[in-house]
Order: sequence, then structure tokens, then C-alpha cells
Amino acid sequence: MAAEPELFLREAARRGFSELEIVVSHVERFRAEISGNTIKPVSAGSRTVYGLRGVIGRRVGGLSVSDLAVGVEDVLRDLERVVRNSPEDPHWPGFPPRIYRGNRAETYSREFDELGPEKAVELAGLIVEEALEEGRSVGADKTYVVNAYVELARINIRVVNTNGVDILEKCSMFSSGGGVKSVYSGVESTYHFSIGGRRVEENGLGERVRQAVSHTRLFANPSTPESGVYELVLTPRVFGEVLTYVVAPAVSGLNILEGRSPLRGRVGLNVFDERITIRDDPLLPLHYGSRSFDDEGVGVMAKTVFDKGVFKTPLTNYYVSRRLNTDATGNGFRGVPGVSTTPLPTNLVVEGGSGGLEEFVRDVRRGVVVYSTIGGWMSNFVAGQVYFTVTHGLLVESGSVKPVKSFVVAGSIFDWLGGKLVAVGSDSEANFNIVSPSIYVREAMVSGG
Repeated sequence: MAAEPELFLREAARRGFSELEIVVSHVERFRAEISGNTIKPVSAGSRTVYGLRGVIGRRVGGLSVSDLAVGVEDVLRDLERVVRNSPEDPHWPGFPPRIYRGNRAETYSREFDELGPEKAVELAGLIVEEALEEGRSVGADKTYVVNAYVELARINIRVVNTNGVDILEKCSMFSSGGGVKSVYSGVESTYHFSIGGRRVEENGLGERVRQAVSHTRLFANPSTPESGVYELVLTPRVFGEVLTYVVAPAVSGLNILEGRSPLRGRVGLNVFDERITIRDDPLLPLHYGSRSFDDEGVGVMAKTVFDKGVFKTPLTNYYVSRRLNTDATGNGFRGVPGVSTTPLPTNLVVEGGSGGLEEFVRDVRRGVVVYSTIGGWMSNFVAGQVYFTVTHGLLVESGSVKPVKSFVVAGSIFDWLGGKLVAVGSDSEANFNIVSPSIYVREAMVSGG
């Protein structure tokens, strides 16, 4: 059963709500999965979720529903119960008014008008074909695609509130990822690939799969390096992960407001090397994080977060912007309709420098080159500390290069992007909503064998 937001608004006013926000998310998706080079039957489906947040006085609460068979009145009765049982928020500024900045992002690829389950199967077949061909090219005895997927989605998002917001955005989404496993003389080696955006990127997908298979050869028979201080090179993918786990939460206006960010009180100050410029750009055409409005209906804008090392712009939703007495930056997003938004990046873009991975590796005297990690979420963004375990890396020492794994790298993001920064590459690549190059750091702590 579907219900128009206007029905909720009328009934909410009758029930005594002072404000109401409705987010309607309709998603139609097709997903193909691959295991052992076998493509499983495509799963397809569509779902509409209603997220409602209501206000009575200064009490704010929300809920999400996907089944409206119970009716609008019953849903609002449940919402009223949630709101009345919520604590008062003395800082509540209200839902945002209509804030439109004249920016319209390209978020929907017209090819998705015709895409269906057969395209997901075709792309899954492409993954298997590219993996097998590259496996033969690098001399693998066998190559398998394991636990991989392709997903295509059409998404409609509508945000309506009692303060005049009523916007609709149509988005497309392509994503794929998984593992490839190759066998060399009885020894197995695995590497993972991923890609995502708002258009189907067949060439990019094939390239990521071929690169992953090639890396199974590069990282076969790894050892673990000794503990110590090493030079450090991060590939674009890994640097992007560092930005996700350490930098993105640090520039959240909410974390700054609540004292959880090391950047509190540092707006306008130099915190990184002058070679570090980072933008938040929701207007990149058909990029993974591109949007015209955030999840509160606030119009987006491109902004410089760090300008030549200087912290310029915290990312905010409407609530945080009012408390900080700044303009909302259009970065209020939520994982589930019906919960409050939190400040998050759209597309985080690092300005490139010069050189790249190959040049950096040639320049390293004794260091590690990190290609893949796990555990980055254990980093402590509050203290600016980076921490991850390397699953695929290279040890460069005395001119020799050999594969290494199972060691921990740790350090301060303010050191890595500050006084210990050697170079920022020009080899930027997009990994979902992060566009980043490789970087070269003078020293980092390695805990290995």
C-alpha cells in the first residue's frame, strides 16, 4: 500500500505534531552473485520505505515503515508514542526550510531505464571471463571468482516536511565487488576488487578484475616483515580507506561540536602539509556520492574542506549548522529513513600532486607499500591515530621487492599528511565516494614478525 506524504502531513497536524518530516525511499534492484565461477540466479525486487520524524514541543523521534497496510493513522499513532517518550532537545532548531542553491547534480544514467536482470548476468559473466583470461596471462594453474556480486539499482528519494521542503531525486547505482583466487604450483593467492558509481562502468570493472588477478601473482608466497620504522607508500585505494576512517569523521561538524574531533577549534588553522587540498564535491557527474540535495532536502554545494593544509570547512547537517551558527553545507545523510541525519561526505576528492606509485616505489630505500588492508575501522579518529592490518603489501629493501602480509601499520594522520609527508601522487582513482591518489610517507611504525 502506498501513501502520499500529504496524507501524513494532514493527519499529523490533526494529532498535534508541531513538525513532521517524511522521507520516501523507493529502490528497485537487480543483483547477480558469483561463487566458484558459477553465476547464481539473479535476485530482483523493489521496496518502498517511509521514514517519519515528528516533533512535539522539543521532543523529537522517528520510525521507519515499509508496510502501510495498517494505515496512516496507526503509523502516526506509533510515531506519537515514540516522540512523547523521547527526551527534550533544548537545542532543537526545527526541520530545515527550503534551501536551494541552484546546483543540480547528475545522479541518474539514462541507460538504467532499460537495465534489468539480464544486464546483471552479463556483467557477472564479464567478471568471470576477464578473471579467467587474466589468470591464463599471468600463468595461474587455476583462477576462480569467489563471493563476488554485481548490483544495479534505480532509486527515488523524496523529502517533505512541514517547513516547505518537497524535493524528489532520481538516482541510479552500479556496484560490484568480490574476490579472485588463483593457484600457482599448488599455492593459493587471493585478492579483492570493488567498484561503484551511478553509471555502469564495464571497462572499469574489467580493469579492476584483471588487476586483482594480476595481484594474486604479485602477492603469492608472502612473508611478514620485522617490526620497526619504515617508509610508507599507500595506494589510492588504501589512502581512500584512511580518509574514510580518520579524516571524514574528524571533519564532521557534529563530532567537532561534541568534542570528538581533533579538529575542534582549528578552523582556519594549518593542520596538514600545504600539498594537501581536499574537497567535498557532490556535483561530480554520476559519481557514487553525487546528490542535488541531502537527506533533509537541503541543497548541496561543492566546498573546500582543506585548502593547502588549512582546515576551512566542517561538514554539517541543518541541526549542527544552527548550533555552530554557520550555513548548512548539505551533508546531512542517514543510513535508514526515519533516523536523524549525521554529517557525512558526498564525494571526498584529494587534489593530486606529481609522480605516482611506480615512482614512489623506486624512491623507497627501506619501506612497505600497502595495497590492501583490514581493520581500518579500529583507527582512533578522535586522536587522529591510523591503525590497520596489511593483507597485501610489498617490502622494498636494498633494491629488492617481495610480497608481505599480516603486519600492523600505525601512525598519526597529522604526521602522515604533515611533516612526514614526502609526496602526493598524480595517480588518482575513484573508489566509491573517495577520489584519492597514492601518497608517500617518510616513516610509520610497523608491527610484524
